[in-house]
Formats: sequence, C-alpha cells, structure tokens
Amino acid sequence: MVGLIDRRPQVSYGRLLAPALFLSLIFADRILSTAQEVQAPTIRVEVSRVNVGVIVTDRTGKFVEGLQKSDFHIFDNGVEQPIAGFLRNDDPAQVVLMLECGPSMYLFGKESIQKADRLITHLAPSDRVAVVCYSSGAAIEYPLSEDKATARLALRELNFAIGSGDLDLSKSLLAVLEWLAKVPGKKTVVLIGSGVDSAPPESASAFQDRINASEVRVLAVSTSKQLKQLPKRQKHSGQERESRIQLDPILKRGDALLLSLAETTGGRAYFPKNLNEYDQAYAEIAQIVRHDYNLAFAPQIADGKLHKLSVTTIDGHRIDSRRAYLAPAASSNY
Repeated sequence: MVGLIDRRPQVSYGRLLAPALFLSLIFADRILSTAQEVQAPTIRVEVSRVNVGVIVTDRTGKFVEGLQKSDFHIFDNGVEQPIAGFLRNDDPAQVVLMLECGPSMYLFGKESIQKADRLITHLAPSDRVAVVCYSSGAAIEYPLSEDKATARLALRELNFAIGSGDLDLSKSLLAVLEWLAKVPGKKTVVLIGSGVDSAPPESASAFQDRINASEVRVLAVSTSKQLKQLPKRQKHSGQERESRIQLDPILKRGDALLLSLAETTGGRAYFPKNLNEYDQAYAEIAQIVRHDYNLAFAPQIADGKLHKLSVTTIDGHRIDSRRAYLAPAASSNY
C-alpha cells in the first residue's frame, strides 16, 4: 500500500549543479520510456456512491453560481442517473497543494511555487488547505486546516535544499489520493511540478484505473518553462547545453502527463511562461475551487468496468468534470 508520510529522511542536494539535474531528469525519463507493461492487477472497488465534481462556466468563461440540484443532469454510460447528493459551489472545499520538491525547484522553481501563496489567500474562510511535498515520496508539510495564515507561513518556509533527486510523481499522487479518500466533501489537488516521473507505474492501465476511480479533481501547474531556462550567472559547458537539448522532449512528456491527469479528473492544466502568469493561474484556480459543485449518484450496475460520465445543465453551460469511474465488481460487497 502506498503511504503518505509526515516526514522522511532526505538527502541533501544543496550543491547540485545544473548539468547533474538535467542528466538525472534525462535518466528518469529513459526509465519511463522503457518501462515494460505488465498485466494490471485486479482492482476491487467498494462503491456506494460516485461523487462528481463539476465546474460550470458560461460562454464568456465566467463561473456560474447559485445553481441547484435540479439544474444538473448526470449520465452513466449515456443513461441518466438520479442525483442522490449535492454540494453547492459555496460549500467548504479541501485543497491540497502538492509540490514537487526535488532539485529542479531548488535551482529554478522556488519563486513559482511560492507564488501559490496567492491561491491560499483567495480561498474561502471555511475552505481547508494542506501542503504536501513530493520527491522520492509524499510528505505532509502542513495538514488540512482552515488556518490560512499558518499554511502561508509553511509554504514560505519550505526548504528546497533538502530532498531526494528522485521524482516519484505517480506513487506520490496515489498516496495523496488514498489519504483524501478518507476525507469528506469537495476535494482538489493542485499539482505543481515538471510532470517528470522517475518511478512510473509498472502498469499504465492499472494506474489509469486508480485515477479514474478517484473523486478528487487535479489542477496542474507546470514548471517546465522555467526548467528550460539555464541560470543566467553561470558559464555553460558543452555538456550542459547538450543536456538541455535532451531535456526539452522530456519536459514535453511531463507536460503531457500533467494535462492527462487534469483532463481525466475534470480539472485544468496551466503552463505559465513567467511569474505574472503563475499569479494569474493561481488566482483562477482559487476561483475554480470556490465555484466547484459536487454531485453524487448510486451506480446501478456492478460490472467492474470503466463507465463514461457526462454532466449537463439546463442552460447548456460549459461543464468540466471527471470523465469516467470504475464501477464495483459483481463479486464486491456492493
């Protein structure tokens, strides 16, 4: 079982140079590219209700507020389902800032991550926020709490000079999702990082099933644009320049993973080019969290298969929501 820890022993990389970072990311990506697909393990899902987070925007992109349960229709494999549960857009949200805390953040990304302070300040007073770092694993730096001032302090005091060079994104995300499965209410993970995964899942299909089974929305903020910029105050060797050339396609694949996670869970992905665009992204994410509806229904079929989900409103607004869920198997205690 993947676990989420409060703190783990970590290795110092404070003297890590840029060429070593580039080469480590390239090596991690080669592991990802050559990973063998294995038979997916059987995933047993005990489900009594399927929760679906919904973002509603009009034709101008403005968030739509004040909708009621009767304004929504939800479909399981094209068949409309009775809505058994409903949380309004102004009900409290649970938000986890999941931050990549590996070498890339130490060298290039501290400011982009700490810009997430703006996100915390724009959350509603009743929303709860947590701060989680990941490198070789996921560690809670600040637990879920309504105390935004202390959360902002924890974010500012993150020490990027300690950690592991590994970026185990998939394993860490599953740990966070497992933790949040026990937390009631509307849930969002704001995933901030390069998208590079040095320990990809042995079975891509099994990992995708786990993501599909989760009721947690992922909003991704990529740091890849800053990683492509070499430090200005260093002389760059030929090896470093060559490493950077090799790094570009790796970061593109990382961005593709972030985009896939966001789209699958009904979220959005952001690819800021500068610190001002990080400000804009975090401000919009805060609005998404504050305008999130949550619908629930009881699945009628226990076939252990992936079911397509779709949601509509009576006015035909744009809907962002999770695209699928994994139904319980017939042999489960459903």
